[in-house]
Amino acid sequence: MSLSGLHLRGERTRVLTAVAIADAVVPTTSTRPIQTYLQLSAQDARTEVQATDAQIGLRVLVPGLEILHPGTVVLPSRRLAVILRESASESADFSVEVHEGGGTLQLRLSDGEYTLPVVLNETLPPFSFFPSNLPALALPGARLEQMLRQTAFAMDEDRNNLVLSGLLLQVSAGELCLAATDGKVLAEAVEKHPSYAVREGEVQQAILPMATVQHLQRILSSYETERVELAWNTQTRLFFARLTLRDGISVELSSRLIEGSYPAYRMAISGPSGGAVTFATAALASAVRRASLMMTTAHRPIVINLERGKAVIENLPGAADAGIARIPLPCEYDGKPLRIGVNARYLSEVLRVFGQERIAIEFGRGLIMREPNATFLVMPITLPNNPA
Repeated sequence: MSLSGLHLRGERTRVLTAVAIADAVVPTTSTRPIQTYLQLSAQDARTEVQATDAQIGLRVLVPGLEILHPGTVVLPSRRLAVILRESASESADFSVEVHEGGGTLQLRLSDGEYTLPVVLNETLPPFSFFPSNLPALALPGARLEQMLRQTAFAMDEDRNNLVLSGLLLQVSAGELCLAATDGKVLAEAVEKHPSYAVREGEVQQAILPMATVQHLQRILSSYETERVELAWNTQTRLFFARLTLRDGISVELSSRLIEGSYPAYRMAISGPSGGAVTFATAALASAVRRASLMMTTAHRPIVINLERGKAVIENLPGAADAGIARIPLPCEYDGKPLRIGVNARYLSEVLRVFGQERIAIEFGRGLIMREPNATFLVMPITLPNNPA
């Protein structure tokens, strides 16, 4: 493939968006050095930027650029991203020059000109793009961003279990569900729509790797996204996402899926409740943060002491190295006196994403908190001298 003559120009910020999104996938080092580069292509009136780390493939389709001469070039990722980010130029002009011994990319901006080396006669390893032969689920970008925020924190960050280190994506008749758990905290978010169609009683599942989830979160939180389409193929173990950004830029991401069976977690958040206590969400979150100040990073338990109509939040005696906190907190509770130990970090993460002004904590197989279209569970901690 000849690289000579590639020449395109257009709005710098549009190119920067594509390069920044793709650059996040590019590994710092790789056994295949070509994977530490981006691929920039201008063909058939379409400009695209591609990147892959062998597990995830990503391409960004950028409309609105003027293609003066078609072509493809492989070039350094990080340097290009930094140059475009630091520039204040309104436009950018890219042209490739091939000469004896190699080639270069000439990048012209109103506040600087740069010459970058390029890789000749080589392209990125191929990866799959969004398929046309698979049924896709569609939802607004803001809703998927919310669902990921409500669930991703519960993935097993220590990767003790490969399946639990991922995020469950499940569709049944009229329902799309995301769920994550590390065995100590559990989070589920549900979106209902008639278009989420499978046969009655059928459930389709996929488990997304943590890196894939993080890339999706990064794009959704950084760029206004109008629409997201999701699809997966359980036979080839591939997941696909297509995100349409507000300015017409389209992002296609493909990823390998995690093999294995996700646990039947819904058993833990169903069944009878053994009572409940209700707090103002912001007040409880503040009390948990303040109690956490008195604890070491190695020990994160706090204690919720409940009596009729009142509660006291405190750090667990013996786990503190900086002091003791006892924080009275109004609540709605009419049960017997109760002393509950809970991991402060897990509870704080739930409270951070909980969207209601008041939070009811049910006593079931753990501490269960519900809001419309989302459910959370935090397992309690056994306390010393805890009355039976």
